[in-house]
Amino acid sequence: MKTTKHFLKDWQRNSDFYPELRLLISIKSFDLAAIRQRYLASRNNAAAKGGSVERRAVSLGGLAQLALKGGQAQVEELIENLKEPRGLSAVGDRLAFSLENTVIVIDSAGMHHFSDPWFSYIHTVSFHPQDHRKVLVSSSGFDALFEYDYATGEKTWEWFAWENGLFEGHSKTGESILLTRQIEQHQIWEKEGRAHLYISDPLTEHLPTAQRAAFINTASYDAQARIMATLFHEGSVREIDPETGASEIKMQGLKNPHGGFKLGPHQFMATNTGRGELWLQTDQEIQIFSGAELAHKAPEMGDAEWWQNAVRHGDYYLIIDSNRNAILILDPKHQRYDQIAFDSNWAVQDLVVLSGQEPEYGEFLASMGAR
Repeated sequence: MKTTKHFLKDWQRNSDFYPELRLLISIKSFDLAAIRQRYLASRNNAAAKGGSVERRAVSLGGLAQLALKGGQAQVEELIENLKEPRGLSAVGDRLAFSLENTVIVIDSAGMHHFSDPWFSYIHTVSFHPQDHRKVLVSSSGFDALFEYDYATGEKTWEWFAWENGLFEGHSKTGESILLTRQIEQHQIWEKEGRAHLYISDPLTEHLPTAQRAAFINTASYDAQARIMATLFHEGSVREIDPETGASEIKMQGLKNPHGGFKLGPHQFMATNTGRGELWLQTDQEIQIFSGAELAHKAPEMGDAEWWQNAVRHGDYYLIIDSNRNAILILDPKHQRYDQIAFDSNWAVQDLVVLSGQEPEYGEFLASMGAR
């Protein structure tokens, strides 16, 4: 397959090519420096398979509404003291976001929330393309996906990597260890003397990042409601058949990816997070857009890159560049971009472009004591 690489440093930086954009962003922590320290420590730890080997405390973060115009980001609203918000999704008059183990949806009828014992370190939420009452949830802490009807709180589907061929995690010292939540499988492996970890109580037992088998950190629907799952450890984007549970690798060779989406019948995108790249793939070609050597990177990050996530908006792509504390707007057709700085303490996880149809959410969060 042909690969073409483009460097943003060779493009024109321009703040006039895009209209004013209103965004909602999730901020998983207001202490980005601490996250960078943990990341740099994990890079030097041979036993860490791309992440922490210890359970860490849940951070307090928030949501911010921004207006992007003329190369500047104006903060229109900031809501703080939320328990590690990450995932965001918006469709019509519905807005969804995740906290550590809870999903909240706000629509014209009010506020709804649902949870599950197996929700842990939720990374993404996504509305079903046809039935907007259904929300897809990636429970990264237990290598699992769920679909819920948010209005009734009913679980309509679930998928565990451990029960679909992806069950090999790692111990704290880096050795292979098998993962299961099924007592029957636990008993079989116990008799065979195989090193494994049996998670029987998700409310008290946890898996740090490096010990997970798949670390599904983003999940999205395609137009036909098949599911695209991004696997951080495998460096891949897999398409999952919700009827059979079978999965097929559609993109691979990525480093710590996020944001796998199917854009069309044979078109895919993903954020190659650990290399600071956006990949656009067809059957014939991979187009790679690189942020290497862009200005204003945090000096302590050295040669490391970290693009947290990216979304498509019309002809443009919006990217969260964590090492430059900026949102990048890319226009590949005309080879131009903008780099818009945000607060240097913000660990921004996800974003949605607001359409103006979304409900007012501030009063609901204030009623939760979150403001």
